[in-house]
Amino acid sequence: MSAISFDMIKLRLQKSIFLHNPAYRQPARGEVIALGLSLRNAADFINNGTVANFLQCFKTQTGPDAPFSLEVEFAAVFALSGPINPADQDAYVHKLFAQMVFPYTREFVAETTRRGGYPPLILNLGLFQDSRSEGSTSEGEPLVGSKWPH
Repeated sequence: MSAISFDMIKLRLQKSIFLHNPAYRQPARGEVIALGLSLRNAADFINNGTVANFLQCFKTQTGPDAPFSLEVEFAAVFALSGPINPADQDAYVHKLFAQMVFPYTREFVAETTRRGGYPPLILNLGLFQDSRSEGSTSEGEPLVGSKWPH
């Protein structure tokens, strides 16, 4: 991998949609809530490859069994010390940039679910590292399962 230094120079919450499912039966205290989750990372390299516009999208699975739906997008801009070798771009997008933005996504998701009347949904980046085996959403995004006590 090329030795390029980079700084996150801008971070913005681009989208936040939280909807309660009126058909959902509230579980008893201590009951486990199951929910499908997806996380997608993408980037465009511009300005001769010295700037990366990065997007991290988090979604919950929708459906009659889901207590709520949540969609969150964070957009970030990274300044790079030089152009990244095209063979290395995937590692920057799905590992390095993703790890820098993920704590903001995780905190926002936890606080949003707590304010929505549910226990905080604490995301672990490890859930998404090899999620292709779990299934996918209708948009083809990797889907993982998560369970947490109510």
